[in-house]
Amino acid sequence: MTTMNYSIAIIQAIHTFVNAADTRNTFVLAAVMHDAYQNIQDGFFEQKGIFIFSKTRYIELIETKRFGGSPRTIKIESIDERGNIAIAKVILESELLHFSSNITLVNENSEWKILYNVPSIRKKS
Repeated sequence: MTTMNYSIAIIQAIHTFVNAADTRNTFVLAAVMHDAYQNIQDGFFEQKGIFIFSKTRYIELIETKRFGGSPRTIKIESIDERGNIAIAKVILESELLHFSSNITLVNENSEWKILYNVPSIRKKS
């Protein structure tokens, strides 16, 4: 299934989220993230374990240049849209990293917002 069959608004929200992180545009990033946003990942650089970041903490990681700043390609593999909730499987690649993300979006007030990002991150060989 190609992205042509998916809601344009969902695709735009995903692209806005990724591009804002890549360019460290925290104003745009905050606008596309839901207030209850969480980033949930297994590992944090060299640290092992599950790490859960709130919207505030995620934006702080972007501002302090721990996250973001590298352009990534975006490939949307699938979107499961069910009413006001959508779950997207997205592959992102930067020069050094490969991300396989499950991104959950919610539609509130006719606007799609990123609620959860669950990335699996690995270094490229």
